[in-house]
Amino acid sequence: MVKSKLSKLALVAAGGAVALATAAGPAFAEPPAPSADLGRQSVEAPRAGAETRNPEMAPESMDDRRHHTYKGQVIARSGLNVRSHPNTRSRVLATLPYGKVIHIECKVNSQNVDGNPRWYKLDRKHHHHDGWVSARYVKNIGPAPHYCHR
Repeated sequence: MVKSKLSKLALVAAGGAVALATAAGPAFAEPPAPSADLGRQSVEAPRAGAETRNPEMAPESMDDRRHHTYKGQVIARSGLNVRSHPNTRSRVLATLPYGKVIHIECKVNSQNVDGNPRWYKLDRKHHHHDGWVSARYVKNIGPAPHYCHR
């Protein structure tokens, strides 16, 4: 009985250590490289909610941010159907080949495809059609797309 309680205690302690390491991981990440501007005496952290922007870059309009495109890669071996609406009952507009890099405008929740309810709207600036693909068969390259504005 003692051995069993001791084993349980060790298991709980190990689980706690793993949870602590996972939660503290970002705190132990490598600090950012020092700024090339050595003339500054102190560095202030941006205020919560404050927008940070490189002053040398041209100002970014709300339109540019709203139309940012995301990238993904088709992982369906037989190709991926582009549809007129975010469901499998809608008309097929085209089929994208395996491995093709696609440009995504945004995502919505709609019909569940193999456990994934998300559908990506293709960016019409980069594709010849304004269609939808199931996110189940797209591997994101970089950040996941934001939800579409209604």
